[in-house]
Amino acid sequence: MAKFNIFRARPAGTSPVATAPVPTSVTCEGGDGYARDTKSELFLLAVSNMGGEDTFYESGTQRDNRFAQLVHKAALSDPEWTARLLQWLRNEANMRTASLVGAAEFVLARLVAESDAGVTNRAVVASVLQRADEPGELLAYWTGQNGRRVPKPIKRGIADAVQRLYNERAVLKWDSDARGFRMADVLNLAHPSPAAPWQGALFQHVLDRRRSADADVPADLRVIAARRELMAWPVEQRRALFERPDAVDVLRRAGMTWESVAGWLQGPLTREVWEALAPSMGYMACLAEGTPVWLADGTTAPIEEVVGRRLPVLSYDKAWDTRPVKYGANQGPRDHSVGNLVPTMPSAWLDTGIRQVMTIRFASGRTVDATADHRWIRQRRTGRQAWEWTTSDELRPGDRIPAPLTAGYFGDEGDAWDGYFVGAMLGDGGMTALTPEFHGDPDDGAVAFMREYAAKHGCRTSETANGRIIRLRFPFKQWKRNPVTEVLRAYDVWGKRCEVKALPNRPFSREFWIGALSGLIDTDGYVRERINAKGTVHGSVEYATVSRRLAEQVSDALLRLGVTNIVRERAIQVSSGRIQGRYPIHIVEVNRATALVRLAELLDLRISYKSAKLARLAELLAHVQPAFSEMHGYDEAIALDRIVSIEDGGERPTYCVTVEPSNVFVAAGLVTGNCLRNLRNFDEAGMSDEAAAAVAARLADPGQVARSRQFPFRFLSAYEAAPSLRWGHALDQALQASLSNLPALPGRSLILVDTSASMTTGAISARSKVTPAKAAAVFGVALGAKGEQVDVVGFADGTFRHDIARGASVIREVDRFLKRIGEVGHGTDIVGSLKRTYRRHDRVFIISDMQTMSGYYGQGVSDVVPAHVPVYGFNLGGYRNAAYATGKANRHEFGGLTDATFRAVPLLEAGRDATWPF
Repeated sequence: MAKFNIFRARPAGTSPVATAPVPTSVTCEGGDGYARDTKSELFLLAVSNMGGEDTFYESGTQRDNRFAQLVHKAALSDPEWTARLLQWLRNEANMRTASLVGAAEFVLARLVAESDAGVTNRAVVASVLQRADEPGELLAYWTGQNGRRVPKPIKRGIADAVQRLYNERAVLKWDSDARGFRMADVLNLAHPSPAAPWQGALFQHVLDRRRSADADVPADLRVIAARRELMAWPVEQRRALFERPDAVDVLRRAGMTWESVAGWLQGPLTREVWEALAPSMGYMACLAEGTPVWLADGTTAPIEEVVGRRLPVLSYDKAWDTRPVKYGANQGPRDHSVGNLVPTMPSAWLDTGIRQVMTIRFASGRTVDATADHRWIRQRRTGRQAWEWTTSDELRPGDRIPAPLTAGYFGDEGDAWDGYFVGAMLGDGGMTALTPEFHGDPDDGAVAFMREYAAKHGCRTSETANGRIIRLRFPFKQWKRNPVTEVLRAYDVWGKRCEVKALPNRPFSREFWIGALSGLIDTDGYVRERINAKGTVHGSVEYATVSRRLAEQVSDALLRLGVTNIVRERAIQVSSGRIQGRYPIHIVEVNRATALVRLAELLDLRISYKSAKLARLAELLAHVQPAFSEMHGYDEAIALDRIVSIEDGGERPTYCVTVEPSNVFVAAGLVTGNCLRNLRNFDEAGMSDEAAAAVAARLADPGQVARSRQFPFRFLSAYEAAPSLRWGHALDQALQASLSNLPALPGRSLILVDTSASMTTGAISARSKVTPAKAAAVFGVALGAKGEQVDVVGFADGTFRHDIARGASVIREVDRFLKRIGEVGHGTDIVGSLKRTYRRHDRVFIISDMQTMSGYYGQGVSDVVPAHVPVYGFNLGGYRNAAYATGKANRHEFGGLTDATFRAVPLLEAGRDATWPF
């Protein structure tokens, strides 16, 4: 009887992602694990690794190290293959970071091994640089990993790319002093030869403008000259441009993006402006890098870290009442409260790229850099309600932005004693010698506290008189660790010079901060009492330091404790030994009556005359009440900070988060709003249906989709963010166009989409809220919509069936599918899910990170499905071990965040061998 030459016998093609034929290890969930060869493991990791991003089973550092090691192995064993992979990775797979890192590690491995066989290092570097900001990005990575010395292959590859990429529009868009490596630095390092006379003039201008922003523009550089001419227009005349039929041409000749226009107009982008800009805008449309955001543990983190680590933020537990005022019966009472600050997990973390920003300066001394479309809550200028939504480009000097008071969220680290000691040492302490010391008046409480604190830690003191001031030292036993020094080391203040003194960003307790503020003001503070000509008492408490960071920390802590303050800078003349000239000093000042009363209740000053002055001030000002008005809806939990100026802030990396229900969070100590995309801006500006139809046509155009190089799940994110339904059909068509390589499946197909915890916890990258499960759902539902008879099944510990009606909207079906995540547990049980759902299908797709649990009764993934039925795994994790043997015998695996590798499926179905997609 025949065993092989039977009715179902068909030639089985081979695929490139290959594993060992038998289990060699285990998956991250304990199932049988099949080791991949170097090329297969590198390929699946490369198409899923965003660089520095933690995943469920692997930290970002572990993934990056594994990626670098695999690139090193492949670069030495098969450099031509590796070079093709890196080029394809950047140009078709759209994996920018992985390709840049891969090129750098490719060169490093070959230089260390002194290998020059095959493709040149220079060509590999040039092939992955496809955008004008990427030469600087590659230099930043190389020098950050390997030091200042940049080898010739890197320089020459960058020079080739610069010759191809640098033009006037690229300089206007990407050259910014917010970057560590500006274009002038790239030119100085790489020394590219200009491809034409105009490029030579451009290179020289880039070097000149680095030294002086007002450098003359050569006659050959017409775009840059046109931009400079536009920037010279009076602000009041700029909006009139959009009344002209050639407005878009004028802007295009000056290389103006919509972000540039927003800053240039210095006002709201109205319907007319949006409709003029929309035809020339990029396919898809915050706060600048470094903006501190309040967290729930009493610390802050820069916005890029909040996005990168997907951190929770402090937000309000209710939406603020910004309804327009209506008069008449049945209007109902208005809600004047702002609610409470609570820890909130954002629904999206967004990296919005390099954007034009506006620098907004406030009366408190705070500065915020935000894009023109960034949203704010503002005190309404007129009318009877308190608040209104606005954007950066609609703000004006004099507008008042709310600042939260008494956040109430602190950590549990440190106590009041440690706080006072550290604060006083930051003020009048010496922390750079072998032995800590403190300088003060022996008759004041600060010195007495220091003696008591030293005794508490088993440390003696020695005192040396210097007039009325003594030098109090804290010596300890020889060859023993000084306990006082160890306290200062623990709080990370030991050994810091004056200008860099600051507290670490740690979750200090409320008591610690009160103690630290008391110590700082006792040593470097001043209490003033003034009486004006009318006999009214005024006063202030001022703290001065040469450390900007410490001043910002003091200001922030006071605000969290309910004390409004301002930070100002003043230059002082210094003439001491080798230190000569004017140096800035940063002053934190509390001068509002209610704030001074609040401060007096909080502080525990030990220097008697300061304590007495502050107590007297509080007594004289106790009758002053906080500003409060039912008509204007003020809330005692909110202070108002006035805008004093708005300036052009250049181009910066920008980020934002989206939080509900209030849609606001706290950045730089101010209440600020969510980031929105351009589709929402179009609707809010009242874009006409005719103009919107033209935008929708561009969204849905397959050519535009291909040129946009967007990941498919980006269209789902845009759909979720769009405020109106008029964009839904166009985004659905765009999503399907981005998945054109998905095959139309004949016969009966089973598609398993992983919804386990490893797929739903954490995102593909910090740039959005897209989880691996959401990307898997996009591929799975779109595959299902193309097939003849398709069973789409979500799985984890259990399974659920998702029926797709013929002709249904893919984007809506994905949305419906995602609402069922969590119904069937959290584990990854591929074997059990196949046993429950496989019913003589013609093929099986498994879209997962492939880290399955162990099978039943010794069965593995391949054992559940008959050998003649193809099983296609689509790997979204890129982990080390496979869940089943792949590469032949109807068992295959692909991966990535695009549809590129699905092109292999029709080949395999026809019994042909599939090769690498490059």
